[in-house]
Amino acid sequence: MTTRRRTTAGQRTKAPRQGTVRRQERVTRYGRRNARGTLLAAVCAGGLLALTACGGGGGGASDEPSDSGYTTTAEPTATATAEVAPPVAETSEPVEETTGTVTDDTTSGEDDDADDSFSDTSQEQDTASGVPRGQWTGTATISVDFADPGCAESSQSYELPATLIIDDPVGGEDNGFHLSWASDSQTPAGAFGVTSALDGTDTVDGEAVTIGYWSLSDDGSGDISGSLTDSGAAEGAALNQLFVPKPILPCSEYMVFPYGMATGTTLEGTVTDESASLTLSGTSLDGTRSFRVEWS
Repeated sequence: MTTRRRTTAGQRTKAPRQGTVRRQERVTRYGRRNARGTLLAAVCAGGLLALTACGGGGGGASDEPSDSGYTTTAEPTATATAEVAPPVAETSEPVEETTGTVTDDTTSGEDDDADDSFSDTSQEQDTASGVPRGQWTGTATISVDFADPGCAESSQSYELPATLIIDDPVGGEDNGFHLSWASDSQTPAGAFGVTSALDGTDTVDGEAVTIGYWSLSDDGSGDISGSLTDSGAAEGAALNQLFVPKPILPCSEYMVFPYGMATGTTLEGTVTDESASLTLSGTSLDGTRSFRVEWS
């Protein structure tokens, strides 16, 4: 009887050791989170050794602790499935950051569009003109002072019918309106011609060309003013001209000749739907002619 009990005790001791080895393999497989299962297995093994040392009970009763020791190996499975949760939580944070970034960019773009719209509206208001469009006719009085070198100074006056035309700006003209004003005939002495800008084509390269001769402005109630800022002489297109006598021989044999108007020549007047009046004053490009044109 004593020999059977020792043999049985030896068998009971081996069973928990084998169970302990198996639990160690499971600890390696599941990582640190299975440490709890390993500790529990060690406690159970200690319990089995204690029961063996007591030596009580029959063979059938002594097999039950061994079976209960194996049932503790189910705990690591629950622990392993819980590890899937952290990656799900981590992926939610970048989504919120991306959404915030898109919202900021959209708001900024809308603000930029609003600023651009305001700027465009302001430019339209700056270039808008209250000067009426149309055509007016009247009589111009032209006064000219002559100062040819080596000749006596003299003055001449002329009266000629003239026409004023105001229209929308041409091509790249910077003014709020286009002005064209000239005597009806360009052949007699005293004839003149004024144009605020020229829109044409370069005969050399075929490119579109705009020459802005005058800088014009208006106060919105019909009063206009301007200054000749580009004579056009450099381009061979001095179209703002005054036709007055020029001596062929020193101080004699005069003939009508076109004198280009110099920069700094001024224009002022009033234009309404019913009437118009203008005054033009300046000098010729060579400085030998001073003139004043009054028209109504």
